[in-house]
Amino acid sequence: MDIERVGAQIEKDFEKKHLERLLDYIRQPSVSAMDWGLTDMANILAGEILEAGGEAEVVETSEFPIVYGTIDVGAKRTLLFHGLYDVTPAEEPNWIVPPFEPEVRDFEDMGRCVIGRGAEDMKAGIAAAMNAIFAVKDAGESLPLNLIFVHEASELGSGGIKDFFPRYKNRLQRADAAYWLCPMAQKDGTPVIPLSLKGNLMGRLFCRPGEWGGPLNNEIHALNSNWIGNPASRLAEAISYLEMKLEEIYVNGKGWEPTEQQLRLADELAARMDPDVLKAGLGVGRFRQDDFNGALRAHCFRPEFTVTGLRAGFVGEGKAVKVSIPSEAEAVVNMRFQPGEDPDERIENVRNILAEGGFGDIEFIVNNHYAGGGTEPEHPVVQCFLGAHRKNGSDPEVWPVHSIGMPVSLWTDELGVPWVGGIPCHAMRKHAANEYCQVAGLLASEKFLVQFFEDFSTVRL
Repeated sequence: MDIERVGAQIEKDFEKKHLERLLDYIRQPSVSAMDWGLTDMANILAGEILEAGGEAEVVETSEFPIVYGTIDVGAKRTLLFHGLYDVTPAEEPNWIVPPFEPEVRDFEDMGRCVIGRGAEDMKAGIAAAMNAIFAVKDAGESLPLNLIFVHEASELGSGGIKDFFPRYKNRLQRADAAYWLCPMAQKDGTPVIPLSLKGNLMGRLFCRPGEWGGPLNNEIHALNSNWIGNPASRLAEAISYLEMKLEEIYVNGKGWEPTEQQLRLADELAARMDPDVLKAGLGVGRFRQDDFNGALRAHCFRPEFTVTGLRAGFVGEGKAVKVSIPSEAEAVVNMRFQPGEDPDERIENVRNILAEGGFGDIEFIVNNHYAGGGTEPEHPVVQCFLGAHRKNGSDPEVWPVHSIGMPVSLWTDELGVPWVGGIPCHAMRKHAANEYCQVAGLLASEKFLVQFFEDFSTVRL
């Protein structure tokens, strides 16, 4: 494949065709939490794979449809693309554009950006891949590798792919590697390369009245709080106890431990990063740790337990109050496990901690979970991936473990192939208003993908 010729085609078509593809993706709502537009989005992607000369189908699952497709050119190597075509709800009040009517604007200090729901998470990655494929075709060149596409709707926990995977495993075994199409770059365009991702769990904690106390069947007036237990207070106590015990496991070194190589990579990463720039990008004033090296190690190497929402009783505005003890309390929680950890063991550990602390009545309902994973830095596919970035003039940040959660173990453990992730496009504010991706990053990603296609086609495994 003539890389320069394909690169020239990308430049020629970028503004009118390639950028428009991403805008079209965003214009199609595909909100899994509301079951809105998913089949329509899946059909768009399947149609584009067919247009590119491949085969595709929209596979119904126990959760949401999965787009499965192939482009087989009879090449020696086969790469599996894994992407997410769904997005989160876009009900935040401070959008500067309607979230499903994306615009290209000069945005803050980042130059031209696409603003809209899904610009980061993660329609930009799928658009970049399809743009690169069409550029090869439109330049009159042939793809140097075969492609498999598995695009899912995973914002609620990748339930669909667990149903899909065993049914299609034999077809997927042609893959020599899996590639996760997520925008990952710093604001200056420096690629972020995760070697591993964490596993993920979404669940809920419930405190209901029982032998421990609490008002039965209905709320009661708060004047009874000295002699009647409060589910909201008890749930808060249980969460505080659980977080303390999980902290002890980490501090005492009794949980998952990073390797010496992973520690070295984390220290090298910390040395090249500017904490103040990072805090500004995150929109925070400080890290929990005073030492940035320790903060980065914690971010990479410790499991996470996050209360993402609490609900109990009446919460009004201003002077609006209801002086009552609620009859139950609920917390929505997210847990992230280290690569290689068994989510079922971590779930059982949480239940055991609650029981040992006298909170066995707190019900822990798991909505969905999956295991993370990754690939060693010396693996030929990882070295090929890093080499393609360097040929494109980048010096990527290599993260030993990244806190993003994805079911990487499906590819690394069950399919038995190496995994790589990230396109060199800066994008942020997923799950928040004014989600964006840099236009220059999308262009750079397409050129990178073409280089990686060529290099991966001859990698020795």
